[in-house]
Amino acid sequence: MSNVTLVIIVVVAVVIVVAALVAFFVSRRRRTQQERQERAREAYGPEYERTVQERGSEREAEKELRERRERLEDEVRPLSEESRKRYDERWQGVERTFVDDPWASLEEADRVVADILAERNFPTDSRQEASKGVGVMHPQVVEDFREAQRVHRDATGSEGEAELEEMRRAIQMYRSVYERLMGG
Repeated sequence: MSNVTLVIIVVVAVVIVVAALVAFFVSRRRRTQQERQERAREAYGPEYERTVQERGSEREAEKELRERRERLEDEVRPLSEESRKRYDERWQGVERTFVDDPWASLEEADRVVADILAERNFPTDSRQEASKGVGVMHPQVVEDFREAQRVHRDATGSEGEAELEEMRRAIQMYRSVYERLMGG
């Protein structure tokens, strides 16, 4: 075998090894990225997809959600036993009132949830900020929260024109948010 042939074989072998290593690292990076995205989807639920759309980047969305959750974990406080009892009484009133005055019941359900958020130190400057806080801390109920808020807003804007069934569903959605917020 000539020296030229030997050099060609060595160069081809080196190229193959380098290509295999590059393929391995690219594949590993892709797999790691997919695992990170899947963990974020599991941790943040629908808030992840919503934030990806807003930010236009999965990496930016993950960063924002992580920072938001870390900030809230430091700021959000549990409710005292006295507060829990007071909110339980108020919620029972929401449910008792619904048959006679669904609009007032919906109004009070919104107020109870807003008061719990404020007392627990969630951001409450706007409905959007409140939703973002609920979204990272309780992603299981954030869509219920947004939909209940929408129905409440619609009912408030046209006082009484929201369908009774729609208001009933909104009360149920507020209840799922209420229970999650009361649970921690």
